[in-house]
Amino acid sequence: MERGEGVRGAIRRWWPAAAALTVTLIGCLLLAGQIHQLQHGDAELAALRGHGRHTSAHATVQTLCSSGARGSTACGTSSVWLDFKDASGDPVSEPEDAIDGSLYVPHGTRDAEGRVATTVVYDPSSPDLAQPAGALDQGVLDLATHHWLALTFALALLGGGVTGAVAAWPQRTRR
Repeated sequence: MERGEGVRGAIRRWWPAAAALTVTLIGCLLLAGQIHQLQHGDAELAALRGHGRHTSAHATVQTLCSSGARGSTACGTSSVWLDFKDASGDPVSEPEDAIDGSLYVPHGTRDAEGRVATTVVYDPSSPDLAQPAGALDQGVLDLATHHWLALTFALALLGGGVTGAVAAWPQRTRR
């Protein structure tokens, strides 16, 4: 019976610290995942910068709106279509691919058809992967603004877990 109480006592003593260390580990993994996504987005931007082919284009920004419970309406960009001519003069009309999960929306005055004049950057061997040139001005911090909620949550878990582990760490018992 004495051995059983010793195990239960050890579990009771170490349980809060183990739970806090688990929260710390989850925070570390979430933070590492977010950092990996930011590095991947930055690598995509670096590859786009290397393409080097710029041309005039028109961007058609399509928005999608949804109504909330209290009559509020929220709108967001659902797609950006890029229309341009490639180096051989062939017309290209392709949707913009999201970089790091977000679309870059060209700004400017819209014409009568709702198109915005812009410049695109594309790889001549694959013009269907064109991006608005303004997307290349983004850096890692710009990409991080798209992840602010996940980064904040990961840092809160990490900080709370470390603080909880330090506070819950059992004192040494003397025999």
